Amino acid sequence: MNVVICGISGAMGRVLKDEIEISNNAKLIGSLSPRKGKTGQDIKEKPDVIIDFSNTANVDFLIEYAIKNKSALLIGTTGFNDDDKIKIREAGKHVPVMLCSNTSLGINALRKILRSIAADLDTFDINIIERHHKKKRDSPSGTAKTLAEDIFHASGRKDVEICSIREGTIPGEHMVIFSGIDEILEIKHTVFSRKIFAQGALYLAAKLSKRKPGYYQAEDFFCSCGKINKRIAV
Repeated sequence: MNVVICGISGAMGRVLKDEIEISNNAKLIGSLSPRKGKTGQDIKEKPDVIIDFSNTANVDFLIEYAIKNKSALLIGTTGFNDDDKIKIREAGKHVPVMLCSNTSLGINALRKILRSIAADLDTFDINIIERHHKKKRDSPSGTAKTLAEDIFHASGRKDVEICSIREGTIPGEHMVIFSGIDEILEIKHTVFSRKIFAQGALYLAAKLSKRKPGYYQAEDFFCSCGKINKRIAV
């Protein structure tokens, strides 16, 4: 699998590069940094997939580049507005696309759990606590917002409160708390290394690069008991 990274000089980009170097199934053929004028002019081989951990400002270029090269596009950047999300979804008419706020196996399993239980716990208060390192810019995190969206889609609940903490060098922690009368259910996911996100991104990229054009959901690739062909019509 030929991989192009956008954001290779960032924290996640560097970890992803290291994971590709020890992978038997992935080959790094180049990198993109459109804001610095590095737009793929030195990339000689055809990319199977572009993996993005950069900046929301790059979204238009990434979509254009992926469509031009008929390459799958996996976006791990967070903080997109609604208009950007529509653009990303529309790109699925031309190439396989995925916008994934968290590429770890555990968090996508957590998403499926929330979707399966949120409606049954409709009398419980629901809170999300998320903790990340001091340098993380977005607050709440994209993952926390995604978890709240999953709860909303499953139960119609809009009253989910998110508490964001930024301290130390914590790679990432998310806890969903269901508080009822005389009982509490807590579901927690903790990451101890960015390698988890890089490994998950490579797993998703390998699956995505073999799919037909469409807008795909990460949790369907991770936790679908073999049903990995699901895509959303665009």
